[in-house]
Formats: sequence, C-alpha cells, structure tokens
Amino acid sequence: MKDSIKKFCLRTLLAALPVFLFMAFYAFVDPFHIVHPITSDEQGRDSVIVGSNAGLTSVETYLLYNGKYHYDSFILGSSMSQNFKASYWKPYLDSTASILHFDASSETLTGIINKMNFLNDHGTTIKNALIVIEVEMLERQPIEDNILFIQHPATSGTKNWFKLHTLHFNAFRDLTQVKYTLFPSRFKEEMLNHNMLANNAPDRIAQLNEIYYGKIDSIISECPDNFFTPQLLAKRKHAILPIVSQPAIDENVEEHLKHIKQILDKNRTNYIILVPPCNNRPQLQWQDLWTIKAIFGDEKVHDFSSHPDLVFNERAYYDNLGHLISAKCKMLLDSAYYEQQHHAIKNPYFKLKN
Repeated sequence: MKDSIKKFCLRTLLAALPVFLFMAFYAFVDPFHIVHPITSDEQGRDSVIVGSNAGLTSVETYLLYNGKYHYDSFILGSSMSQNFKASYWKPYLDSTASILHFDASSETLTGIINKMNFLNDHGTTIKNALIVIEVEMLERQPIEDNILFIQHPATSGTKNWFKLHTLHFNAFRDLTQVKYTLFPSRFKEEMLNHNMLANNAPDRIAQLNEIYYGKIDSIISECPDNFFTPQLLAKRKHAILPIVSQPAIDENVEEHLKHIKQILDKNRTNYIILVPPCNNRPQLQWQDLWTIKAIFGDEKVHDFSSHPDLVFNERAYYDNLGHLISAKCKMLLDSAYYEQQHHAIKNPYFKLKN
C-alpha cells in the first residue's frame, strides 16, 4: 500500500514538473513586469518596456519615484494624452510643479476616478491636472479581461491581484501574445505592417512616465515629406466623419464627471480639460459639450474635436489610431490656455446660469 502511494505521489510530481518549470520560467522572464516591480539603476533608468500595460506602468512609476519627485501635477487620460508633453504644460504651472503622466491605454472615466482616489489615498494632493477626454472615452467601459487594459489592483481593489496574475500567466501560455517581449524585432515589424508606428518605437523619460518619438519628431520638423510619404498616406483610409445622432453623456456618465469634479474641488486643483480631435472619429456633440462645461466651468473646458485644420489633416497624426503629433498637441495646449487667460472665443450658447 505504501509503495502504491509513493508511486502515485512520484507520478503526480513528475506530471506536475513541466507546469512548475513553466511557471518558474514565466517568473524569471517576467515579460509583462508583473512578478517583479519596476526597478531602477543608479542612472535612473527603469525596467519598463514600452508596449506593456500603460495603466500598470503609470501606477508603478508613481510608487517608484514619488518619494524622490513628490508629484503634484498629473496628465490624465488615454494614450491620446501622452503627446501633451510635460515640457509643454510646465510653463503654465508654478515653477515647483512636479509632473507625472498618469495615463492608461483606452482609459475610462472610472479609471481616472480610481487614479485620483489612489493619489489622495497615498497622501498626494492633486495641485494641477491636465485631463484629456477624447469623445470615445465618454462611452468607454473598463476592460478587465485584457492584459493591456486591466487596472492596477492598487487603484481598482486588492481582489484584482489574482485576476491580474491569472490574465498575464494565461497570456504567456500563448506565445503569440508574448512574442513582442521575447522578440522585440517582431513588435516593430508588425507595427510597421499595420501602420501603427512609422519606423521607431518610442523612447521614454522614466520619472515623467513620458514616451516620445524623438527621431520622428525631428523628421517631421525638418522635412515632413520624409515621414508623411505617399506610401504612408496611401495606407490611411479616411471616411466621412461619423455622425453621432445621440449625445454620449447619460445619467451614469454625468455622475462620473461630477465625481471627478468633486475630487478636483476637494484638492483645490488648478485644472484644464481638453477634448482633442481624432481622425475618423466622432465630434463632441453640442449637448455633451454643454453638460461638461456646466459641470466643470466654461473656462476650464476646451473642445477641439471638430478643429477644421486637424480633423481631416493626414499630416497631423502619427498613425491611424488618431494620436496627434506632439507639435499639434502643443498648439492645442497653448490655444486652450490663451482662451482661458484672455477669455477669447467665448461661445454665447455655453454661458452658464448664475
């Protein structure tokens, strides 16, 4: 009987050994930076790989660097907010402002609320905020079953830890999901084929959690035709701008916006809200713009979603996803602060009741 039990245990261990070895390999490689937290060397470079979950990276960057930089100013939004650079925003803030990009891929209003609460829970006052809300964010719901979009458990609840690790381990089991990390050249190749990146993956400033396309921006600045080639432009399919017949803001979305406003008021935040344009995406409906301005204040909200020089301008975007080139982001930011400071371009339809 004892021999039978020993044989059973031995066979069970042998059968489980490949699983344990695979789990150990996953923990060692840690392609998604989930098992091991972000670390930095003496030069201040961190271990984040561009292309991983941006929301997780934002939180981990805060946890890693906040003790040194004491962040008090945050750029919030989806990837559409990344090209509004800290250096563009800095001149409009106090000289002591410490900026962090606190974004997430396909960010939602819920995600922004969770991040703001996370900051307050960690003793950080949100002194300044630049909030970029593209039109699609108003209807977007949190995606918690995808490794690129699941929220950090520190912002969404500790019960999300198990789900986070399970999702990433299961993704690692499918080598097609992890090939970009194990074989970076494949990442670049497929991004080029899908016209998502032109010829370079972005660089990153660690302590700002800021990505940028240094080489591409130089080319666009010096000789834009070398970037916006006929071949590149031919791949970009432009259709008639979609018409949204119904406003995107319902009672639930309005409550989320009011919740954000409450947090901003609690922190006495100096903030500004931008609605950027996006090629082949809906414009912000006037009813939604009125609601947003009614909540946050007419002078705080700046809608560029129908900007005539940008919506159909193929040379205003890095890619088909609608990411504005950084020079255009600077232009919009400067324009918004000019309107705010000089009370320019006042729209009588959005005068609020006293």
